[in-house]
Amino acid sequence: MKQRQTTVISLVAFAIIAFAYLAVKAQDLFYVVQAQDLFVYDHTHFDLISEQPGWLATYVGSFLTQFAYYPLLGIALFVALLTLLAWLVKWAFRIPAQLSPLALVPSVLVVMFVMGWDYGIFASRHYGNLFSPIVGLICSMLLIGLLNLLKNIWVRYACTLVAYVLLYPVLGVYALLAAVISAGYPMVTEVGLTRRLYAAGMLVLFVIVTNIEVRRLFPCFNDHFSWIAGLPYMDFYKTQEIWIPVYIAGVFLFLLPVIVELSRKASPRAATIVSGIVALTAVILVPIRSFNDSNFRTLVAVEHAYGVGEDDKVLELCVNQEKPIRSVILYRNIELWKHGQLLDKMFQYTWSSDTIHSQNERMNTFISGARVYQQYTFWNFSYRWAVERMVKNKPSYVDLQLMAKDIVYNHEPELADKYLSKLESTLFYKDWASNQRRLLDVSVLHKDSLWLLHNQICVVPQGAIDNTEYCEYMLMKHFTNLYVNTETRAEQSLAAAMVLGNEEVFWQLCLATYKAHSDRALPRHVQEAALLFAFKRQNQSLFEQIQLMVGKDGAVCQQFLRNQDLFARLLSQPTQSDMTTLATLCPGTYWNYYLNESHNMIVYD
Repeated sequence: MKQRQTTVISLVAFAIIAFAYLAVKAQDLFYVVQAQDLFVYDHTHFDLISEQPGWLATYVGSFLTQFAYYPLLGIALFVALLTLLAWLVKWAFRIPAQLSPLALVPSVLVVMFVMGWDYGIFASRHYGNLFSPIVGLICSMLLIGLLNLLKNIWVRYACTLVAYVLLYPVLGVYALLAAVISAGYPMVTEVGLTRRLYAAGMLVLFVIVTNIEVRRLFPCFNDHFSWIAGLPYMDFYKTQEIWIPVYIAGVFLFLLPVIVELSRKASPRAATIVSGIVALTAVILVPIRSFNDSNFRTLVAVEHAYGVGEDDKVLELCVNQEKPIRSVILYRNIELWKHGQLLDKMFQYTWSSDTIHSQNERMNTFISGARVYQQYTFWNFSYRWAVERMVKNKPSYVDLQLMAKDIVYNHEPELADKYLSKLESTLFYKDWASNQRRLLDVSVLHKDSLWLLHNQICVVPQGAIDNTEYCEYMLMKHFTNLYVNTETRAEQSLAAAMVLGNEEVFWQLCLATYKAHSDRALPRHVQEAALLFAFKRQNQSLFEQIQLMVGKDGAVCQQFLRNQDLFARLLSQPTQSDMTTLATLCPGTYWNYYLNESHNMIVYD
């Protein structure tokens, strides 16, 4: 009874700690991984998943992953299954009370694996990323436990082989794990060369069975991945680091029978201390091994906010990111524009050249291009990138949403109905899809705020859009070539001209804006750019005129005049000392951006 109470207490403690940790650290991650997944109640979706080994774990995992639409619900379900897994590990391996902390290690390693995910979650080709590993491991532990009930060694061998033949197609690597451990178990509990030879023979049979079943049952599956079939597959990074917890879990489970057998010869006190240290070390390593890239955390938080319609949270998330990647900068500028602050605040924040280290030079467009284009009402480009991501990876909730919205606004009701019907067959996105259907009525659509914005911003000049590979570059090029006859276009074109340092376009728009609104001051960054570009021309008369235009007694003009000698040096022969001085004296200005940061800006990524 005492042993049972100790087990229950340890499992409850683990569940509480795991839930608290994930609730604080992983709500955005759980939502985004769910959004990159898809579970539809139809035969087409089932047929798609069942084309590869391990489909049962994947299918059930995908079904469970959808509940992470509400992150706390998904985390609670995740932790409940982790707790069940820990209990099954203890039961399957007959772990004695003194070693009970070891039963928690596989569950902790699963948490470590999930928290180690990186930008690859935006390019995963696997369904059910969150839950399929737990479902697979639970099935493995059940199979091991049932096979261990068989006392006769020959019956166990026969049942193991039959179970593997039947279960590899549906469980993949998880059936292989259970079969290898079960076949190897007698090598620990039994003594003798004959037993070891039979176990080795079983391993050879597993190899033969795997090759035959993959080629016969799954002709479209790449047999190079036969030994990891069913594991979440994320290939965005060319690295194996995220798989370290998986490798450790496999080795640990394989060695667990050996550890249990050896513990019988050790003192209970020593075994308890050692097992406790092992479990505690695994727990401590979770935050250490987590992917703690701040841009990644910001990006998933932004995607979560957009996904649930909480756009008002995005600006705060983006401006608090100290060294943003291009995707975050694009989202930040979109929200500044929506809040009417673009030309007053866009250069107050860092324009870092830092980016995601990856072989994929278009990864920012790949991750956020579809949503960014949609925010700017470029329906066709948004649709193109959502389709490309879906084709390269897999269909997902987020891409279907983006595609459906693009097609609705593009006046294609039949195609829109196809996507909306698909989303209406899901559990948590059907209300969103039904709400979008009202926009299929043209009279309703033409009153929609996003449609009205589209008419203000999206007149496309001849030859302006000839490259859609790089989202930010294309937008800058479009707006600097745009025929301007609305304030919305003028604002975006001024911003683009300043970002690219295009003085010709800047002067046209700056003077037009001043004439149209001579009764109010120019936006702060426009004043800064006008003073700098006029001073750069070394025309004193022009410079004095611009001072009057921006307000000679204003704070911006006075700040420029105080540092006039510094600007002269920076425009002629800049030194690192002068650039550092500028960053200290004029942080958050267009001057600092243009003279210090613009030459490092990667607009092609």
